[in-house]
Amino acid sequence: MPARAPALALISLTALMLVAARPAQAAPSALPDDLGSAIAAAQAAAQREDCPGVLGALDPLVPGLDKGDERTFVQRMRLLCLGRENRLDELGRVQRELVELLPRDGVVRAFGVLIAADERRFVDAADQLAILAATSPATLDMLSAAAIREISNQLRRADAREARDKMLIALARSDWAPADHPDMRTGFAEVAIRALVTRGETAEAESLLERIDEPELLTAMMVDRHYVALWPVIEARLGPAGSVAADRYARASLDAFGTSPNSETALRNAADAMLMLGRYQDVVDMTEQVGVATGMSREAVQIISLRARALAMLKRGDAAEQLLRAFTTIDLERTPDATTALITHAELLDEAGRSAQGLEAARSARVRAAGILNDFGLRWLDRTEVCTLSALGRTAEAAAALGRLKPLAGQNHAAVIEALLCAHRDGEASALALEAFKDDDAGTELVFQFQPTGALWAAAPSRLRDLWAGFLTRPEVRSALERKGRVLPKPYWPSRAPRAIPRTPGSGASLT
Repeated sequence: MPARAPALALISLTALMLVAARPAQAAPSALPDDLGSAIAAAQAAAQREDCPGVLGALDPLVPGLDKGDERTFVQRMRLLCLGRENRLDELGRVQRELVELLPRDGVVRAFGVLIAADERRFVDAADQLAILAATSPATLDMLSAAAIREISNQLRRADAREARDKMLIALARSDWAPADHPDMRTGFAEVAIRALVTRGETAEAESLLERIDEPELLTAMMVDRHYVALWPVIEARLGPAGSVAADRYARASLDAFGTSPNSETALRNAADAMLMLGRYQDVVDMTEQVGVATGMSREAVQIISLRARALAMLKRGDAAEQLLRAFTTIDLERTPDATTALITHAELLDEAGRSAQGLEAARSARVRAAGILNDFGLRWLDRTEVCTLSALGRTAEAAAALGRLKPLAGQNHAAVIEALLCAHRDGEASALALEAFKDDDAGTELVFQFQPTGALWAAAPSRLRDLWAGFLTRPEVRSALERKGRVLPKPYWPSRAPRAIPRTPGSGASLT
């Protein structure tokens, strides 16, 4: 039997209850005894989330039901369970039958989104999702964060920008977020703001800025000239030295953590907020219970990465390296989100001057992460290989590695440019940077690379970042940067002194 389709496997468990408890129409009132008994049995099974029971009660009815209210009601109840029981061909037929009869039914449309995604028709899935968000936003609760993320990621890989923007603008306008990842509300707003600015709809874009609290995200917008029309509003939200944003983000994140202390998402956001406040020891203390293990969640990986950043800021680089080294021994097939930590680990060794170990870590990670880590991430590992070989004086090997890497610049311009800078091939780096700045996405990534360490939140001194500062002295490079963005103005550089933990207005109580 074929494996269950990904998007249907990720459907929210509330969906069965939605189908059973919020039907588009009431069950027909005058039913034959056998039909009424079968529907009652199916509804009872639905309350138990017992799909075999639902289908066992309803399947025998379908062949004898002609088009009409009775058949429509029965088919609608069968929808979710057909997917959960992997009867995918039948599911598609039932959904297509129902969408003609119930074109405004959000549950039926939500299944259309999932079926399109499982059939890898991601543009169609996005179009249907945009309609669903506009016409039946309450039904979005059927969808999980993973399903939305998969559709969005596939559209990005396919460069289907228009469909992705349309979908995420609709989700932002609905002001909905997945119950399992409410922080995705910010991600919807982020993409929608960029798309709306592109369209010249700056008033609506500005109205969505109130959903952006993360100081690092606001700082990224502050240096990207795409948002120049919004810079005054963003500057006000950021505040001098980022203080307004840091306090606002900390209040919201720590309040949420206080309410949900067992939530990994809440812990991640609270630790991130403490990092933005410069309270690095607090980050270490509050994340100690999270360990590196096969099968750990995406949020747990992010928590460990935040702890490593805090340790680096406390000048405990060896402890940070030891923490990240644990990722080299876990099963990446079962922990795919951990591949990003392997990039950080190899880079940390390079930055610490432990070039031979950094080279070994980069090469090992590239082998272990093959088929899991995307091309963009793999190119950062290639960068570390070139930089460590150059630091070791193995120039012939570095040149050979660069020869393999340069043709792949389109996958990650910043990584290739940094590798060229490590190899002291600044002229080639300049030519590549000027070309990259012509591309919207690549140019945006490069703007961030040129930010000095002092302009970044919780950033330890970096030899690699210093290469970009030197690179910026080339007139043609600075001119290209200033057309695309700017270096963050110094009044908004984050303070390196720890900030007090903000309190919820009127509470008088500590948030920790």
